[in-house]
Amino acid sequence: MTSISEQIARISAENARLLERLAETERRFHRISRGVLRVQEEERGRISRDLHDGIGQSLTALKIQLELLEQEASRVHAALVPQIAAVRELADGCLTEVREMARLLRPQMLDDLGLVPTLRWLARTVEKRTGVAVALEVLGDEGGADRDAETLVFRIIQEALTNVVRHANVASAQVTVEHLPRSILVAVEDNGKGFNADAILAGKDEERGFGVRAMRDRVQSFSGRFQLQSSPRGTLLEAEIPLERGKAGP
Repeated sequence: MTSISEQIARISAENARLLERLAETERRFHRISRGVLRVQEEERGRISRDLHDGIGQSLTALKIQLELLEQEASRVHAALVPQIAAVRELADGCLTEVREMARLLRPQMLDDLGLVPTLRWLARTVEKRTGVAVALEVLGDEGGADRDAETLVFRIIQEALTNVVRHANVASAQVTVEHLPRSILVAVEDNGKGFNADAILAGKDEERGFGVRAMRDRVQSFSGRFQLQSSPRGTLLEAEIPLERGKAGP
């Protein structure tokens, strides 16, 4: 009887050690995943700055030179003015696109002003570029978020709105962000045509749904909750992002 009890105790102790090793492996995986995402965001920031400071500055200089050339042509060769003006407008359009690309890659305001102003800018940008109106509702106090969580929330909403624009065939979408003491809740909803959410999340079609699965994996790397529901009446994406302990304070 004693031998059986000792065996049970050893098995229980071994199971406990295995569970602890599994938990530690999972914690290590989450730390590595968050580190990878942080490096990706830093690289996005570097490319964004290069676009803004490199190509952006060159296009600005080109635009100024074309403006001067246009003024000079108006005095000595008026027939060239329309052609120069057309080239100047093309350079101006390229400059606008480059600046927009730089902001979308890594909005500087996310670091400088925080999540909510950046989401308001994103909503305005989506509506201006695509015609899809984005209603943004923010609940709770933003002061409790950490930088990594804010970045993840921004990326989730950015990707979700991109999918709405591309696939939902709707005129509007609703975005809700709620700040709780220990987490951030996110919901993006539309009344579009919907899709097979289970098939997309399962990856049965590798060419479709990569962005959605990437969102889910990012949320899970934060030990968060991700849920996607879709039907012919519309789509609802919900996520809960835990705030990292020690970063939740003001």
